[in-house]
Amino acid sequence: MKKITFKFFFMLIFLLVPMHVFAEGSLGNFSFDPSQVSHPYDMINSKGEVIKYEEYNNSNLQFNNEIPSVQGTGEISPVQIDSIIENHAYIDITPPPVIINDSNGPIISSRIVIDEDSRIKVENTKEFPYSAITYIEIKWPDGTGGSCTGTLIGKNKVLTNGHCVIDPKTKESIISAKVYPGVSNSVGLFGSYNVNDYAVAANWATTGSSSEDFAVLVLDVSKDNKQAGDVAGTLGIRQVNNLLNQNIDIYGYPGDLMQANGEISQFGMSGYITKEDASVAFYTIDTAPGQSGSALINTDNQIVGVHRGSFVINGNPMNGGPKMNSYMFNFVSKALE
Repeated sequence: MKKITFKFFFMLIFLLVPMHVFAEGSLGNFSFDPSQVSHPYDMINSKGEVIKYEEYNNSNLQFNNEIPSVQGTGEISPVQIDSIIENHAYIDITPPPVIINDSNGPIISSRIVIDEDSRIKVENTKEFPYSAITYIEIKWPDGTGGSCTGTLIGKNKVLTNGHCVIDPKTKESIISAKVYPGVSNSVGLFGSYNVNDYAVAANWATTGSSSEDFAVLVLDVSKDNKQAGDVAGTLGIRQVNNLLNQNIDIYGYPGDLMQANGEISQFGMSGYITKEDASVAFYTIDTAPGQSGSALINTDNQIVGVHRGSFVINGNPMNGGPKMNSYMFNFVSKALE
């Protein structure tokens, strides 16, 4: 097992991610009535409206535990994104490591590249599935911002992390966000899309549980009236029970490498699921803040989970995130309607 790398200045690396373009304040002011929640996977949107899990659990049988991938048309409207911008305040939104049965006392480190960095730059993000991997800029009510990674799963839907839209401790939500599919060398090759709504699981909004740290974003059309999924393509989704020893890819937009290279580009790495429980998969694939929300992609280019962040399990550093179990699959299927 590789040893985790401790970096005091990690917080500063991710903070210099560009935040200059956002949707108008169509989001924010998130609130909901906890008494209306009866299941961890009840769906809550940006307006605080609750859709009960039992109401949609049996409504997605047509998907048969699998949603297919769709190639995009490749019609592109490139958008230049400035890589570094000054005079802005930024925050690292990555949750702290989760300590699980750690017999050696707390091991706290924000850096989640494990020993030698094995991530490789994606040279051609026009190709599928890289075209469907999105860079997400977000802005919080206090003016600070950050970035996440997401994956197009529908014409106007992106799968990412819950912590990319809601802070469960403060109950604050982002006030705006913009999505850029297939970014390479600070150019969004498939245009840009404002986020006008999102859906999160109730247990994330109330407790910040790792098992429900996912969200589905709803996008507007681009300035030339195109749907993101139509031009960039969408990845399929596969319901899973067991992922142990399966090979997966994780691609995204890591803040540390963007800062080091002075540009926004996509990086990724392959590896194996080395541990799992009923709702979370663990691996030693290298990631860093900015890659929050990256899809766990199987060898058939299907999404089988979402990367969340770092964990320490019995003293061993790992990365991990919620896997596409039946609960998460039903949630995502409902959000795609």
